[in-house]
Amino acid sequence: MKNFNLKIIIVYFLSYITLIIGLIFNEDFAFGYIRDYELHIKVTDIFDNGFINGLLNYEEKKVPHSPIYLYYFTLLQNLFENELVAKIINIHICLLIPIYIFNSLKIKYEKNLNIYIYFLPLIFFLSPYFRSGSIWIDDNLLAIVFLSISIYYFILYKKKDQKLIYLFLNTFFLAIAAYIRPIYCFFSIYFFFQYFFILNSKRNFIYYIVFNVLLSFPAVYYIFILDINDWFENYLFRGNLITVLSLTTSIISFYLLPYLYFYIKDKIKFSINLNEIIFLSIFIFCLFLFFNYNLDYSGGIYYKLSHLLFNNNILFFLLSSVSILILTKFFLINENTYNKISDLIVIFILIIFEFDGVIYHETYDPLIYILIFLIFDNKYIENFILSLSKSKYSILIFFSTLFYFMSVFKTFI
Repeated sequence: MKNFNLKIIIVYFLSYITLIIGLIFNEDFAFGYIRDYELHIKVTDIFDNGFINGLLNYEEKKVPHSPIYLYYFTLLQNLFENELVAKIINIHICLLIPIYIFNSLKIKYEKNLNIYIYFLPLIFFLSPYFRSGSIWIDDNLLAIVFLSISIYYFILYKKKDQKLIYLFLNTFFLAIAAYIRPIYCFFSIYFFFQYFFILNSKRNFIYYIVFNVLLSFPAVYYIFILDINDWFENYLFRGNLITVLSLTTSIISFYLLPYLYFYIKDKIKFSINLNEIIFLSIFIFCLFLFFNYNLDYSGGIYYKLSHLLFNNNILFFLLSSVSILILTKFFLINENTYNKISDLIVIFILIIFEFDGVIYHETYDPLIYILIFLIFDNKYIENFILSLSKSKYSILIFFSTLFYFMSVFKTFI
């Protein structure tokens, strides 16, 4: 056991070293993080006259990120007066993601643990978005830190002991994630659904509601009473539903490819019926009519691939339509209605994450890995992790490594 623990420590330490090397060489293979960092550096003076004054005058800077995040960014810069030290501190805060996911996996799969489950969080170190985000103090990754802690306490509550303190800590850390990146407040829909069914005490459910109301009050007051909301309101609903739906589901399906592969492989007869063919045809037709996306710096891998190979949207239309169909079949396969609805809520949340109309991979990476490992109740995903073997783990690592090198290649073309 000591030798096994030592191997875990060595592997994770070496992964950590690669992150420090990335810091030394200013790694940004996710592309765009340096640009955002330089933008945030220019607006840190908003808090020169204090935190409250900065909040009240925040819209002067026209920065489409949370003022709480920018205050954190400013605090790091001013506290140490050294950009390198600020980045190092942020990297170590972001390392809480693999640490908490590691501990959550141990709790969720404690009766079926094997060596490969212990090494699942290594995938984060192969994510160009985790690496660049931690180095360049990204708001999305910082929010995921607190979401990871929130999920950890949710797993504790669900799998170990229904202590009220776990309920509060789950809500508290989700609130912090939402204050850093407001879109994360939508995960409260998922937790509300979960607690509605798993809480044995009505009193605890009332406490849960009260926790949410109290923790959300400052945001409600700031946005709706003080009416300081132009910093994000102007960015909402810039794309039509068909465009957003096709782009977001194509990215989601991309990250689920290893699991979808085994799902299709395990099905003796993977068939598509007439209704599904009709749905596929209608959706492709709608894409030809309503799809409207002309940004060259986002859109997702299928969209980029379509333009790289054919300089049009045809391949993307086909891949995104198939993605929606397979995702629907994949998540409706559960016989348990509770699990089915739970997963569909998560998919719904992921889709509305990009209702500003600009679709980035970084919105879903490394978030979707966390959801796959800990949140989705899909029986194929769960069976995949429970039966994780050398070959399956190798596929996951190969998939993540390939995407990382694709990101590296992208920065040079």
